[in-house]
Amino acid sequence: MEDLGDLLHNLWFLSSIILGIVVVSKILSKKSTTVDVLWLIIFGAIASNIGILPTHHEVLEYIGEWGIVFVMFALGFDEDIEHFTKGLKRSMGIAIIGAIFPFLAGYMSAELFGYTKSVALLWGLTMTATAVSLTMVSLKDKNLHKTTAATGIMTAAVVDDILSLIGVAIIVPLAVATAKGGGELSIDIYSLLIIMIKVVLFFTIMLIVGLFVFPQRVPNRLPQNANFLQKIDYKLTKLFVNIHIKKFLTLYNGEFTPLLMIFIAMSSGALADQFGFHPAIGAYMAGLFLKKEYFMFSSNSSDDTQYKNSKLVIDHIAFTIFGPIFFVNLGSKIVFDVDIFASIWFHIIILFVLVLVFQILSAAGAAKFTGGYKWHESVMIGLGMLGRAELAFIVIDIAYTEHHIFNEAQFYTLIMTTFLLNISVAILINWWKPYYQGKKSLVIAGIKLSA
Repeated sequence: MEDLGDLLHNLWFLSSIILGIVVVSKILSKKSTTVDVLWLIIFGAIASNIGILPTHHEVLEYIGEWGIVFVMFALGFDEDIEHFTKGLKRSMGIAIIGAIFPFLAGYMSAELFGYTKSVALLWGLTMTATAVSLTMVSLKDKNLHKTTAATGIMTAAVVDDILSLIGVAIIVPLAVATAKGGGELSIDIYSLLIIMIKVVLFFTIMLIVGLFVFPQRVPNRLPQNANFLQKIDYKLTKLFVNIHIKKFLTLYNGEFTPLLMIFIAMSSGALADQFGFHPAIGAYMAGLFLKKEYFMFSSNSSDDTQYKNSKLVIDHIAFTIFGPIFFVNLGSKIVFDVDIFASIWFHIIILFVLVLVFQILSAAGAAKFTGGYKWHESVMIGLGMLGRAELAFIVIDIAYTEHHIFNEAQFYTLIMTTFLLNISVAILINWWKPYYQGKKSLVIAGIKLSA
C-alpha cells in the first residue's frame, strides 16, 4: 500500500478523486438547483486543504486546460454566428468600461492599504480580465447560454481578452521597473506593436478559415465593377471551395465526425496560443463557424441525426468529463492559512466589495447606455463579467514567484478575493435568473430592472 504522499503523485488516484468530486457536485447542483461550478470550486478547495489533492499537478492542469477548450468550443458550436456578430458591435463599451473600473478598484484598494505603486498597478491588472468560461458554464447550467445577455458577455470577453494582453504588455514592465526603483519608467512601444500585429493576424486567419475554408459555397460570377472586398471574397471562395469542411465532417458517413471536431477545437486553440491568446478563444471561434448544414449528407437532406449525435458527444466531453476538471483544479489552488487570513480578512472584504460593485455597475451601465441592452439583460451582463481566473493567476504568479513584488499577505489577499468573485458568479446568476425571465419583479428608484 502507498502512503498519502505517494498517492498525491499517483495520477490514477488523483483522477478518481477529481471525478468523484465532479459526480457529487453534479448531484448536489441538481438537488439544490444551483450551478455545479460553485460546488466544483468549493470541493476542489476543501480537497486541497485537507490534503487529498495537490495545489498543483502538471498533468491534471493540462487536462483541465483541455476541458476549458472543449467547453468554449461547445459553446461556440451552440451559438449563432449572426447573433454573435450583432453582439460584438454592441459590446465594445462593455469591454472597455467594464475593464477600467475593476482596474481602478484593485488599484485604489492597494493604495488604501498603503502598498507601493508597483503593487497597486498589478492589483489593478489582476482584477481586470473576465473569466468568461466560468460565466458561460454557469449560464449553460441554467439554460441561459443562448440568451442575448450571454452573447453580450461572450463578445465583450473577446475584446476584454485583447485589452488584457495589451495591459500585461504595458503594466507588468512598468510595475517591475517601479519595484526595482531604478531607471526611468517607459512603455516598450516595440512590444506593444508586436502584440497589435499578432491580434490583427490571429483574427484575420480565423476569419479566412471561418468564412472561406469552412463554408460549402460555389463562387458566384464576379461582378463587372466589383469592389476590392468583392474581389477578395470571390478569389478566396474559389480557392477553398474544393476543400470545404463538410467533405471531412461527413467522411465515411460521419464515422469520424466527433474526432474531427475535437481536432478543429485543439488546432484552433493551438493557433490562438501561438498568438498570445488563451486557447479557449480560438476554440470558441472555431465552434462559432461550424453550422448545422455542414453535417448533412446531402444538400436536400433534412436529417440532422449526425449533427445531434456529434453535439451530444462534444457536450459530454465538455460539460460532463473534461470541463469540470478545470474548475476543481481552480478550487484546489485556494489554500487556507489561518494565521495569514486573520491578518488580511479586512483587506479581502474591501477589495472584494469594491471590485464587485465597480464591475457590476460599470458593465451593466455600459451594456444599457452604450450597447442598448434592456435592464434585465444589462444586470445579467454585469453579473457575468465578475469572474477572475486565467489572467489573474498569471499576473499573481509573475508578481509573487518571478519578481517577488508581492509579499505573502498581498498574494493571499488576491487569491482569496479571486476565489470569492468566482463563487459570486455562480451564486448571483442563479439568484438573477427568475428576475431575468420575468418570474420575479425588481424595481429600484422607479426603474424596473427585471424583465
